[in-house]
Amino acid sequence: MRAPVRIPEDRDLSIDFARAMCLPVVVVLHAMQMGIGGDPLRAFNALDGFEPLAWATWPLMIMPVFFICGGFASITQWRRLRGHGETVAHYIRVRAVRLAQPVVSVTAAVGLVLALMLASGADPGFVQGFALRLAEPLWFIPVYLICTALVPVMSWLHRHAPWPTYLGLAGAAAVVDASTRGAGLPLGALNWVFVWLFAQQLGFGLRDGWFARRSPWLLAGLAIGAYGFIGVLVAGFGYSHDMLDNLNPPSVAILALALGQVCLFALLQPAVRRFVGHRAVLGLVFVFGVYGMVIYLWHTFAMAVVTAAQLTIGLPFPPVLSPTWWATRPLWILAIAIVIAGCCLVVPKLEAHWPAPVERRTPLVMVVTWALCAVAGVGVFLTMGYVPLVHGLLGWSLVTLAVIALIVGGPGPRAPRPRADEVDAVAAAARA
Repeated sequence: MRAPVRIPEDRDLSIDFARAMCLPVVVVLHAMQMGIGGDPLRAFNALDGFEPLAWATWPLMIMPVFFICGGFASITQWRRLRGHGETVAHYIRVRAVRLAQPVVSVTAAVGLVLALMLASGADPGFVQGFALRLAEPLWFIPVYLICTALVPVMSWLHRHAPWPTYLGLAGAAAVVDASTRGAGLPLGALNWVFVWLFAQQLGFGLRDGWFARRSPWLLAGLAIGAYGFIGVLVAGFGYSHDMLDNLNPPSVAILALALGQVCLFALLQPAVRRFVGHRAVLGLVFVFGVYGMVIYLWHTFAMAVVTAAQLTIGLPFPPVLSPTWWATRPLWILAIAIVIAGCCLVVPKLEAHWPAPVERRTPLVMVVTWALCAVAGVGVFLTMGYVPLVHGLLGWSLVTLAVIALIVGGPGPRAPRPRADEVDAVAAAARA
């Protein structure tokens, strides 16, 4: 007889389900956006200006869901560690290592593929543009790291001043938009923090049951109002109807989208909890949960490998959006999926050889400094790309140095071994 699955009180499998379902959407979207063609060969956004996708982004732009679910998980972990007597420095250090360490491996692997392409005679102009396209998904790592590092502060604000915090973040995002769009001030990058912190705070509210205590009619009204507000921004204030355009940098349209999505999720959450109770669904959630970081980061490596193979074999690149291009997209996505599956088998075994962080009390200022160094390293890839390879080496060196420093810790004394965390409920369910 199988033992019943024991789920910790602070675990909600509906959150794991939401994150798991978002991953394939992100990977497929990035794969479809990778356009390669022309003479000479160049890499570009294949779906730029493709109207059916623009309107489809209203339901399919799921990046806010990642930050909402991340807020739910982050405040849960912070409260758990705080209950065990851990410090803010320890929390940030653990999260920074968890987010930055996989970047070291994947950027080295992508850089190697690009170097081999150059050595094989690929056009340097194509490789440089292709490298920038491959680096774009890395934006999530530094932004998420910054938001996660601020969880202790934002958690305190959520407890003592929740509404001023929500309104303050929304107001700050609106001011940035107005300053950028109206006055042309170069402040848009600030919304990488304000908008995503707002989404993270919504996750805090979801964790504390605020949305669950609201009536379905109110949640539906808030969702309709949020999407209606986006419509007003598009119709009356010149915002793009394509949510991908509103993502870089994020605007108040994305902020409103986050509010609408959390309300819709709260409406569906009871049904999602029942659905995820099925063993097959739970197994799928477990797979995406275990390999989620590998899938997100290494799908860029997979695109590099498939493209390099196509160049080596001499297969043509059909004109973007042509019937032939659409007909070959399933094969393109399947090839990427096969490489990702191989990465899921190999990468965790390789990363298991990384040493665990030394149990040492590290001053908060040092932890923050090294975390910012990791952010800067990823920033090099985002702004300069992998090619010329000296740029890739600079970014990789910064991230690697930051990870090593965070793992080693110091200069404080070694800390007592912390209590073992609860067994992951999803993993326990899969083993049952």
